[in-house]
Amino acid sequence: MPWIDVIREQDAQGELKEVYKKLREQRAGERINQDRNNAASGPPITPPTLHSLNPKAMWSTAELMWEIMRGESGLTTAQREMIATVTSATLNCRF
Repeated sequence: MPWIDVIREQDAQGELKEVYKKLREQRAGERINQDRNNAASGPPITPPTLHSLNPKAMWSTAELMWEIMRGESGLTTAQREMIATVTSATLNCRF
């Protein structure tokens, strides 16, 4: 649970609701996102959601993360995911 206020997708309105919709469409083919979003506890608080009080920043953050993890690179997607996993574990981050 974050220590800052966030607006979850089901509570979003206006511009923020549109950002959540774009995020869902962008990540629709990602199996890991489907599994997380369908969990019994509901979707987790993701890094873009931490910016939900500022929809423009939320979308920009999500786009940057998408480009880093899925854009053109000399690293495979699996290698990038491994780096992210080790980094998160080192920082005691559950995401």
